[in-house]
Amino acid sequence: MIPTTWPEERQSMAEHAKDVAPDTASRIREVALELFTRQGYEKTSLREIAAALGITKAAVYYHYRSKVDILDDLLRPVADEEEKILADSRAAGLAGPAARMRVVERYIDLLLCHRELVAYVMNDITGASTSRMVPRLQGHDKELMSLLAEADLPLADRVRTLSAIGVIMAVVTMPDVPAAELRPLVLDVVRDVLGIRDESE
Repeated sequence: MIPTTWPEERQSMAEHAKDVAPDTASRIREVALELFTRQGYEKTSLREIAAALGITKAAVYYHYRSKVDILDDLLRPVADEEEKILADSRAAGLAGPAARMRVVERYIDLLLCHRELVAYVMNDITGASTSRMVPRLQGHDKELMSLLAEADLPLADRVRTLSAIGVIMAVVTMPDVPAAELRPLVLDVVRDVLGIRDESE
């Protein structure tokens, strides 16, 4: 039997939610990420997220029923963009260092766009692994590695390519460096590792 109190509870949540800004869901994600980063996923509650936003827990609950729903929505854009990168890579092929560099460059831009989130995931692996997005992300990582270092590449090229991926992770270990300043530096290092020249030169 469906509880008769549910519609009333839903109406109450809606009344709380309608008085907050239209971008409440994005603000919830933003504040949640700040709290997850500062004190960890497990130690953060929906009540704390609501308090940090200055809204009621019911208003948060109207948008997100649980912390894992928030975490899923934080990671989903990364997973979606990785799928686009992989699909384009499969369609275009990755013959030659320059083609692999284009994929790596898109990956770098993705990390830079979500650097706070990626840094959080790296520092709270246990908490972040709660997300239902993790299997997708792990699958993407494996496919990316496979595409970039195909078995028919000479061993030296495979080593260079996988080393380039390792270099990229430095992006998220330097959060205080502006992305505009960090990006060209990381690209230069990756080009050196892959042994290719900047096409703009």
